Amino acid sequence: MNKFSKFFLIFAGMSFVMASCTKDLDTVPIDKDVVTSAQVYENPKAYKQILAKIYAGLAVSGQQGPSGMPDISGIDEGFGQYLRGYWYHQELTTDEAIIGWNDQTIKDFHWQTWGAGDVFISAFYYRIFYQITLCNEFIRETTDAKLDERNVTGSLRTDIEHYRAEARFMRALSYYHALDMFGTVPFVTENDPIGSFFPPQISRQDLFKYIETELLEIEPLMIDARQNEYGRADKAAVWML
Repeated sequence: MNKFSKFFLIFAGMSFVMASCTKDLDTVPIDKDVVTSAQVYENPKAYKQILAKIYAGLAVSGQQGPSGMPDISGIDEGFGQYLRGYWYHQELTTDEAIIGWNDQTIKDFHWQTWGAGDVFISAFYYRIFYQITLCNEFIRETTDAKLDERNVTGSLRTDIEHYRAEARFMRALSYYHALDMFGTVPFVTENDPIGSFFPPQISRQDLFKYIETELLEIEPLMIDARQNEYGRADKAAVWML
């Protein structure tokens, strides 16, 4: 290979490297069905709407009726409903309730023979951490720095501060369920990076301390007991947990 060819290849390689550093891909999607968080939060109503999604996560399993567009893929959508899964784990393992049907491994709760591969256990595990993920992202998007960037002031900012405290409560609630049901679990907060990584495990003792610390911190930030909108957490919910 002559010198000209070598220099050409080196130059070509450098051009690709330099081109990758120009942030050409940092653009707003042109597909009208794809939106970014910046676009979502241009609408002041979005903050409460996303908080509503967090609360709805305790009751609904997806975006469309009893089935269709599920939050979590790869599992039966009914198995992945939060309170249904919580009830299964709390009640079917006792003599307080009996299931009259035979869905997959459901009777294993009665017989005390469940294992790591049980579909109902994995579905509830996924639901808990999906819920925590929703809370983490909302908390990331409601920092003082983010609100300053969006010029959020006045009564809206005050409302968002309450929403943020409620999201922290909902996250603490889900971590409490994770602690109660699974013990040592992965631990992720708004301070962790977004994307695929192996989160560290947290011990029961440390997770309990985290939940307690969160509740003590958010108590003064919550709306007074019985003064919030119906269905939303307040100081009494913090006292309960």
